[in-house]
Amino acid sequence: DALVQDLKEGGIAKNWNERERVSALQALKTLGRATEGCDSIFTEERSQLSNESQFLFCRILFLVTIDTITIVKSLIDDYHAVDNVGVVLKTQLARSPDGTMFTQSMVLSEALKYLFNLMVVDPKIERSGEVNFTEQEKTQATGKRFQSLLPTIVSILITIPLSKPNPLEPPHSHAIHVLLNFPISTSALLVTRSQQAALLNVLTNILDVTLKHSLNTDEEASTDGLSNGTDLDEILPPLILVLTNIAAVGAEAKAALKARLLPDDVDRSRPLDKGDSFSARLIRRMTSVRFPQIRETVSQLLFVVCDENPSTLTRHVGYGNAAGFLMNRNLGVPDSVTDSQFEEINDEAEAPRQTTMPTSTSSTPTTAAAAATAKATTTAQSPPTSSQSTMSNRRASTAVNPITGAYYPDPSAIRTAMADMTEEEKEEEAARLLDMFDRMRRTGVMEARNPALEAGLRERERDRYYDEQEQREQEEEEELERMYGKV
Repeated sequence: DALVQDLKEGGIAKNWNERERVSALQALKTLGRATEGCDSIFTEERSQLSNESQFLFCRILFLVTIDTITIVKSLIDDYHAVDNVGVVLKTQLARSPDGTMFTQSMVLSEALKYLFNLMVVDPKIERSGEVNFTEQEKTQATGKRFQSLLPTIVSILITIPLSKPNPLEPPHSHAIHVLLNFPISTSALLVTRSQQAALLNVLTNILDVTLKHSLNTDEEASTDGLSNGTDLDEILPPLILVLTNIAAVGAEAKAALKARLLPDDVDRSRPLDKGDSFSARLIRRMTSVRFPQIRETVSQLLFVVCDENPSTLTRHVGYGNAAGFLMNRNLGVPDSVTDSQFEEINDEAEAPRQTTMPTSTSSTPTTAAAAATAKATTTAQSPPTSSQSTMSNRRASTAVNPITGAYYPDPSAIRTAMADMTEEEKEEEAARLLDMFDRMRRTGVMEARNPALEAGLRERERDRYYDEQEQREQEEEEELERMYGKV
């Protein structure tokens, strides 16, 4: 018994030299010639597999279960695959990193990839008791078969340290993919309140750091993807979907996410999509052109945490950022925008009312947003009526622009700024506005007439303006060709 115990993997024999190990094996061989007293040799025992063995078995099982219904059915129904993969996951969680070539992270990643295959294929299996099941019922049945593993998956996400600088790496990325396959109604019943709070904290941290690491400026195309070459538009949406699913079924989780993603005490001194805050980076993704999947999933997540209320969403992100999402879902323009009834922050008085906002028949996100922004800008620059002037001067800093979500500028500050502008700076600002009107007219955003040209701009200034406009358009075309190739 002592020899068997010493020669086990991890036993004291690992400290012996080769001569000592050979002597022990020879003694065991001699003692084993008679069956009496040799129960330790002939008794079947479920010794723990090494990291190398677990890695190899999980890799092979992952490869043979890629969309193979027959094999997956046999593994689940006949060979207790769910329990076995659970043993591997729990074993790795209990082990501390030992510095071997096959690390804890590597084994967990292979086991989670194998588990993902099992969960994806399981609803396709035809079982006698599930012949008349709908697709939703099959998904629910799959969730019940694998529900014992859910606490372990959550433990992997909240206990394994995140990688740096990009946290969306294995095994966390694989655990998120697995989590996405669990029906949330089932998941909500099996995760405790403290586990859910810890899980939400980890997932939102991963989202925050990933956006900061991969898209760390106000520019749309600051980085093409993650450091390892993975397409950000492929790897980030599963995480956002998991957060959306959790928020959709639990009021407490939804409130916690809303407080983290769209806090009420946001800086409204500038448009809500500007700056380096977590909420600003998320809001910028709502109008992303380069990352369409992130755009759709982020918009849906923010919509869900706002109780799927267009007015609430618009109040927290600005209509200019939400316009495309709302119009693509035929939700139209919220009354809070058309009636200009955005609340004043910390003030119950009504803000100065604007004129009616324009409508657009286009479903293009940037078109709808630009139309609303242009009208709001024109309205904001219109002089107030006599009945509004006193209230405007007193409360301009608390009235919120429904398009950008920022405070309207103080009229006195605008007058002061203009007084300090040189004639050349005023001409440049006027040229910028002229350019905006022309762009709206050419792109069909709205039928906007250039007021300066209508009034009869001097010929020299008009020619200079159009020469500069043509040069800018040529530079933009060259930049597009450089980025995407000649069409």
